[in-house]
Amino acid sequence: MSFRRKMLFAFLGFVLVPLLILGGVSYQISSSALKKNISEQTVQTLQAVDRNLMNEVSEVNSFSDYVMATRTIQTFLEVNEPASIIDFYNQQQSIAGMMYGNVRIDDFVIYSKNGRQLHLKNSPVPTFQGLLDSPFYVEMVAQGGRPVWLPPTENREWTSGEEPLLTQGRVIKDPQTLENIGYLVMNMKIRLFDDIFDQVSMNPSQEFIVNQTGSILYSANHEKIGQELAMDISSFSSRESRYVLTDWEGQKSLVTTIPSQFQTMGSEDLLLVSIKPWDVLAGDMIHIRNTTIFLSVAAILIALLFNIFYLRRISQFIQESLASMKQVEQGSLQVRMKSFKLKELKAISTGFNHMIERIRGLVEDVKKEQIDKREAQFQVLQEQINPHFLYNTLESINALAAMNGQKEISKITINLGKLLRISINGDYEVMVKDELRHVVSYLEIQKIRYDHAFQFHVEIDEDLEKAYVLKLILQPLVENSLLHAFDSKDTGMIAIKGYRKGNDVVIQIEDNGNGMPLEILESLNGVGEAKLGHGIMNVQKRLQLYYGKAYGLIVCSDSLHGTIIKIKFPLKGEKDDV
Repeated sequence: MSFRRKMLFAFLGFVLVPLLILGGVSYQISSSALKKNISEQTVQTLQAVDRNLMNEVSEVNSFSDYVMATRTIQTFLEVNEPASIIDFYNQQQSIAGMMYGNVRIDDFVIYSKNGRQLHLKNSPVPTFQGLLDSPFYVEMVAQGGRPVWLPPTENREWTSGEEPLLTQGRVIKDPQTLENIGYLVMNMKIRLFDDIFDQVSMNPSQEFIVNQTGSILYSANHEKIGQELAMDISSFSSRESRYVLTDWEGQKSLVTTIPSQFQTMGSEDLLLVSIKPWDVLAGDMIHIRNTTIFLSVAAILIALLFNIFYLRRISQFIQESLASMKQVEQGSLQVRMKSFKLKELKAISTGFNHMIERIRGLVEDVKKEQIDKREAQFQVLQEQINPHFLYNTLESINALAAMNGQKEISKITINLGKLLRISINGDYEVMVKDELRHVVSYLEIQKIRYDHAFQFHVEIDEDLEKAYVLKLILQPLVENSLLHAFDSKDTGMIAIKGYRKGNDVVIQIEDNGNGMPLEILESLNGVGEAKLGHGIMNVQKRLQLYYGKAYGLIVCSDSLHGTIIKIKFPLKGEKDDV
């Protein structure tokens, strides 16, 4: 996969995926919160509806209490036969007047215990014997005068079938003896419930009263009364409220239920059910969903634009950088990267070009240095011819001097050869014993030259003889003593001592000469500015350049005791970092 595609997929992965996750999580959280809030509001509404329903039912119960206790009803039920037709008619009219005066009552039937029957309408109703044989009668007797209700789905034999009604049945008792003297069956107009539900119902929501089997006992749409709810409500508790998001009539809906206080015969546990279409309720959720989709599409478009206007340039830059680096790796230093419009890429390409130019210059310098080095090596090899010729010449002089009995000349020739061998050696450092051999050869030559006008003594620790020291540092100092310390009247003495001090080596050159003037002594120790000879200052500079500023020489001198020069350098020739 190319770098460009990797960057594009990375952008989509790190931007689009979190956006989709965030949108999905937000939708789920908002959906759950909305579902809970709406359900809680619906529960409160259904509870208010249930209270209003019970108020209506209580009104009917109170009215039936009043009817059963009226003197007219009691008289009708106590008298087996009316005194006359006029009395029966008057009793019937009086009872009918009470019933018509209540807007909640649609019809009624009164049965006496002797089988007499009073019916408001002419519609067919069960006979007294039919009443006695019905479960309705059994329940009324079992309730002992308390109301027993039949839903519209179970009271067909007591209604004319024109509209759904609620039927109430009660046992009428004698107030004095509490004996059963008759039975009252009233039909209540169920449309009175419509006003209660209309106050809370909001299109397109629907509210129902159902039993535990799912049969609809009431609906504002009366055509649905008696139908099944078309959903499994067996999981809904009859003792607490519940809500669930499910399918209803082909669309996703929020179903909320609460237990009702109203009870009917055979269906003691009734539920109030509210069904609200989720699409209507979740308008804001749909807005969140659509916004998430819009942002996702926008992110994809931005990613494409980002790919076209930015990633492509970066990809081209990386590819060209890799190609240029590969050419450099193969040895081509003529390659140059082109300039890019983006500021950062332009800076990198310019830096790359400068780096290659610098590398090219360094390579040329190295080539030139190698050429110079080869020339220097050739020159050294060329010049090695001269020392060999010089050594052979000195050997010839030494042989002639010995043959002619010139011992002094022979001794000078031998020491000069030793001195030259160390001086011509190409290494910077030599062992301390070799440096001492060099300075002894020099002193032997000078001793003959000055006709033994001075003596010298060398004393150095044995464990320091194989330590390394910068060569040709003792001879200039000894030469300075011979030239300036002694006069012709006195016999001079030069002592060379070497010892170890910590991790350093100290070599001390001491003479018994005239000492140095104060201004020269101060200059040697870094105080004054007097002009000095090249020998001592050359040694000082070479020591400090090679070993560091912490090393070098110190001069002590006076006119009575002579001069002492101390040289300090690191043991085994280790250089100081200063």
